[in-house]
Formats: sequence, structure tokens, C-alpha cells
Amino acid sequence: MGGGIRLLLLVYNLALLFIAGLLIASAVGEVNPKPYVDLAMSTSQNRFILGIAGVIICLLSMIGMVKAIFGGSKKPVTVPIEGSSIGNIDITVPAIIVMVMIAVKTIKDVREVKPKVRKSSNGLVIELHMMINPEHIVPEMSINVQNAVKNHLEELGGLRVASVKVLVDDFLSPDKQTRS
Repeated sequence: MGGGIRLLLLVYNLALLFIAGLLIASAVGEVNPKPYVDLAMSTSQNRFILGIAGVIICLLSMIGMVKAIFGGSKKPVTVPIEGSSIGNIDITVPAIIVMVMIAVKTIKDVREVKPKVRKSSNGLVIELHMMINPEHIVPEMSINVQNAVKNHLEELGGLRVASVKVLVDDFLSPDKQTRS
């Protein structure tokens, strides 16, 4: 949802909150709305301003209803799979993340991984934030992870991988070695 629509919906909700407050105050006898209504309707300029406010509130109500009815289901981000001459085949980003997690699990002593997937013009860019066992050679393990992820996605998923970036966020101390 765009920033302009969010701002309009904020104004709309604040106006409804104000009106609801006035209605509650009138119901408990704290405010008598009649003098205020008479004052608001006393001139043609005031009636015009109230009419414009009413039109804006109606429009915002309709926008909110349309967004609630038709805007609720977002289409998932998908990536086309190469190799089909019959028609299009797409795979969702969450499915790609599952494939990445399966590939990473084949590498021993990777304790935790948080993958991010994004599309680029050259293919997928995979970013892996990992926690590993500090007793292993970091560059060697990182290269093994990169190759496993790239090969898994290209061979089993039919996807084109542009790069696999690895960031070792933390080391798992030997006394806390539990697989997540």
C-alpha cells in the first residue's frame, strides 16, 4: 500500500476516532452536541466544508473496503525455472529457501543458517548468514556451502544462480554445539 493511501487512511481513522469520542461523550451526558451542530450548520461556508469532509470520508471508506476485499491476497514472489518448452514454470521464494536449507544441511558443522533470496538480472542472489563450528577452516567450509547451494538449486531446481554470498555471523562455542 502506498504512502499516500496510508496517510489518508490515518486521517480517516483519526476522524472516526474523534467522532466516536464525541458520540461516547454525548451518550454519557458530558457534551451536548446540539449547539455545536447548530454552529457548524450556521453558514453556507461551514456546510460546504462539512460536505467536502463527508465526501472525503466516504471516499476513504470505499478505498478501505476495496483494499480489504481485493487487496488482501498478495501474489507471492516467484522465479521462473529454466528448461520448459511447453509453458512457464515458476517457483516461489519460500520454496527456494527450503531448497537452500536442504543443501546447507549436507555440510557438516554448519549449525545455523538464515538465507535470503532475491532476483537479479543474472539469476538468483543467495545470501547466507551462518553460525559454524569454530574448529573448522572458515574459507573451506564457506566454499563448500556455496558450491552445495549453487549445485542443488541449479541441478534439482532448474534455477540460474548468479551468486551465493556467505557471512559467518558467529561461531558456536564447543560447549554449546547443538544443531538448530
